[in-house]
Amino acid sequence: MEKEVSPRQKRHYCRTTALNVFSSFCSVASVAFCIFLSISGADIKNRVVDLESAKGEHTFTRAPGYSVEDFNSLIEERVDELLSQRSYENFVKIRTARQTSPECNCPPEPRP
Repeated sequence: MEKEVSPRQKRHYCRTTALNVFSSFCSVASVAFCIFLSISGADIKNRVVDLESAKGEHTFTRAPGYSVEDFNSLIEERVDELLSQRSYENFVKIRTARQTSPECNCPPEPRP
């Protein structure tokens, strides 16, 4: 007494099986992605700890032909140059009155 399965029921079973396989795949992919993120997060945390522990140590790559004193003096000169340029930008610009005809009583426009 075998029960015959209609084509409609076969499609239903196939569809259900395909959805189950797809949802299982998504679950496995989510777990794998979480593990990957955990490993990446742990790696980043270890790097930060290494950087914080070496905070007092200065590791410079030496430029050929320059001593540390020469390099520091070049940096100081450049910083001073940049600071002097910036200080001139903040000065207020004084505007002198233009020569106008006696009929014009308009004040000079302020500059932004």
